[in-house]
Amino acid sequence: MSASVAAAALSACGASSDDAKDSGSDKAAQTTQEVSAVAKQYMTAWMSKPAQPDKMCNLEAKAARPNFSDDGGTLNGCTADYTDYFKDQDPDSSALTVTISKVQDVKASAGQPAGKGALATCKRPGRDAFRYALRLVQEDGGWKIAQKAEADEDRYAHTPDPVADILARAS
Repeated sequence: MSASVAAAALSACGASSDDAKDSGSDKAAQTTQEVSAVAKQYMTAWMSKPAQPDKMCNLEAKAARPNFSDDGGTLNGCTADYTDYFKDQDPDSSALTVTISKVQDVKASAGQPAGKGALATCKRPGRDAFRYALRLVQEDGGWKIAQKAEADEDRYAHTPDPVADILARAS
């Protein structure tokens, strides 16, 4: 018996279907953590006052960047566009709380690829919370924001999980 056959036989003896299920659920949990972390970093960079264009651009998919049609979504072009957009933003040092929930698979829509969806809930002291549905896709070895859409329309006011519906409707 060759060494590779023996190794395969030994590893087969120790592996069970429960091990495969555990590794699958471990991978799903890891993906959820990764998606949640990117979504939280992005929303924090975007909703901070002043906003953080460098961080936003690094966390966005190239096709989602505001400069995609101009230069293919370069980081420099993206940062310049957002810096200009946020130049008149009033600073706000009040604490911003960002919570990410409802991480799920989302189907491709008319203008967006399939990926992961998440609900971001943001809150500042003394103000109402506001929500965004986010679509994340894998790009360059990590999760990137491909789409963002407000989740506070009246039709979603009492909907605990509007992510898939919002992302399918928004383009």
